[in-house]
Amino acid sequence: MRVELPRQPRRPAKLLLMIALLISACSKDRAFAQAPAHIEPRATLVIFADKRMADGEWAALFEALEKGARDAAEEAPSLKGGADLVRGDTMERGLMASHPISVYLHGNCRLIAMPRYTPVGALGWVWRVHGRIEPFIHVDCTEIAQELGPLVLGMNSKRRDTVMGEAMARVILHEWVHVATQNAGHAAHGVAKSSFGIADLLAEDEEVRRDPRMLRERLKRM
Repeated sequence: MRVELPRQPRRPAKLLLMIALLISACSKDRAFAQAPAHIEPRATLVIFADKRMADGEWAALFEALEKGARDAAEEAPSLKGGADLVRGDTMERGLMASHPISVYLHGNCRLIAMPRYTPVGALGWVWRVHGRIEPFIHVDCTEIAQELGPLVLGMNSKRRDTVMGEAMARVILHEWVHVATQNAGHAAHGVAKSSFGIADLLAEDEEVRRDPRMLRERLKRM
């Protein structure tokens, strides 16, 4: 994961234009402006996918994000306000949000079996412009799926959706921390690590938590 500086002027894209449908009242609504300063704002994550995702895949991603945000808030207090989750493909026109963050899922977000592969690109990134980290999160589903691909044999479709959703959620949460804190730095452990391996992507998975040896044994056989 990384925070990037633009290398060239960015042209408006279809997905970026859709964020114009999010109307923010001077970036703060009246209720938040009157709230105590220590209360973290509640974000709205609007998630767009390059390729069509099945309802089960969306459900797994949203479930993982909701659970992951609660757990991640223990180590990243900037996430304590939580977030409302919105599918970009079903978003209502005129949606109002005080703290919108757009999430773009690039590539194929469907998990299929494939040989072991070491990702060469970032799993996720955000842009920093004029010193400000913009509220646009990018996730490379193809890279994530290639990293998890060797684990897929023996999984049914629901389990595949769960694992992929957890991995995507982990990357989104990492980038959300950058946006919420306006800090490009990383930590040695947890959701703010600079890079994620398979164990990091599945850190919230219940089966892995119940039996960590299961994942280690599978990784040994790769």
